[in-house]
Amino acid sequence: MQKDLLTTLKDIGLEPKEADIYLSVLKLGKASITDIAKVSGIKRTTVYEYVNKLVKDGLFHTTAQGKRLIYVAEEPSKLVRLLEVKRKKASSILQELQDIYTTASHKPHIKLYNGIEGIRTIYDEIANTSHTVYSTFSAEKLFSVFAEKEAEEFQSTIYNNGGQLKELLENNPAGRTYIKHTLPKKVGSAKLLPKDFAVAVDLIVAGDKVAMISLVNLVGIIIENPEIAELQRNFIKFVRRSV
Repeated sequence: MQKDLLTTLKDIGLEPKEADIYLSVLKLGKASITDIAKVSGIKRTTVYEYVNKLVKDGLFHTTAQGKRLIYVAEEPSKLVRLLEVKRKKASSILQELQDIYTTASHKPHIKLYNGIEGIRTIYDEIANTSHTVYSTFSAEKLFSVFAEKEAEEFQSTIYNNGGQLKELLENNPAGRTYIKHTLPKKVGSAKLLPKDFAVAVDLIVAGDKVAMISLVNLVGIIIENPEIAELQRNFIKFVRRSV
């Protein structure tokens, strides 16, 4: 039974040693530091630390017995009132905490990558999705850096994860070849941009993630933010409907 009481006291917010000391004094009715240490099995120096906290919380009060300071347990109902006070304090700051959480959770998370391996890392992260992936890119620039096999692996990873590709390509021979021969119909669809629409930086959107990659400078970033991702996705959707 005592073990169950200790477990419950810990569950409702008392620290383990605090719960042991509280229950020890409750059983004794009143006790000195030496008595509490003996019954609880906790060192005297540690008992001092916790009994002062329990006095502050209103669960104990002190009295003098000769030269000794004696700790007396209050009615257990004080424990319920203490928990109610803590609940009210928590409730009073709940809205402020919620505002902080909401603001923080929508702050963009940005990761920067450099070099060929860094760009590969971006493609790997973007491909690991079950969402439809929207992209605008230059096949000419892509295949000047990566082999066609790697593009096929990117497509396969998306397809195997349950995703699809919706792409816009720079209008050049490499882009036209990509649409005819490189992108399987089961994986998605691609359209050519107007001939005067140059693509200097590849743009990829998957879920809440936006990747922007310069295959000329071999640098790229991933921005994770739902609002930014939705804007870029809508942009690509709009252009796809227009071409």
